[in-house]
Amino acid sequence: MKSILVPLTVMLASSFNAMALDVKQRFDHLDNNRDGYLTENELDAQPQLIKQFQRWDTDRDNKISLVEFKNFLTNNLH
Repeated sequence: MKSILVPLTVMLASSFNAMALDVKQRFDHLDNNRDGYLTENELDAQPQLIKQFQRWDTDRDNKISLVEFKNFLTNNLH
């Protein structure tokens, strides 16, 4: 049983790391000015994303942090 559990744990951890990296890469691609936030101006070319801006911006500071971006994707894209 242990021989199966260890590889499974490693695969699962790798999968989570790959997902986290993918989210970060997507965020960085959208963050044109590299300030660590997404603004409506940066998302203008992405109408499907701009429609969701207010839902993503949970702290209502008119910008999307990496944490807000990750949380939205994690909780809303099943």
